[in-house]
Amino acid sequence: MAKEMSWKECVEEKIITPSVPDEERSNQMLIMANLRLKFWDKKVSDEFIVLKVEAYYDIIKELIFAHLYKNGYNCSNHLCLIAYLKEKMKDFDFEIQKIDELRKVRNEINYRGLAVKKDYLERNELEFKNIIKRLKEELG
Repeated sequence: MAKEMSWKECVEEKIITPSVPDEERSNQMLIMANLRLKFWDKKVSDEFIVLKVEAYYDIIKELIFAHLYKNGYNCSNHLCLIAYLKEKMKDFDFEIQKIDELRKVRNEINYRGLAVKKDYLERNELEFKNIIKRLKEELG
């Protein structure tokens, strides 16, 4: 699979499809993201760092889906979530790079058993929290 997909490719290949805006579904995704955030918003011992990193990806992914549903779209792959953000969110380029990096780390965790080091979380956690805050603000 490609390392990156454009908005145009995602739409043409019907990975991102228009739908009726679904405020309720968007709110459900926001509720789930908030629940995960509440659960993981604490210090964890080093053995659980990998799960916390994975959780940050899930939270961000759920917030992006909340945006999609609210704005009348469906999406069937994670690469196109990045394309959606690039198309729809202004002044978010650095954050999008961080989200894509996190997506790749999460894939390494899920498919190759990557052991994430504590310093990765320490270096990136503030940025993950800022991304979450901005995504929530943009939901209104």
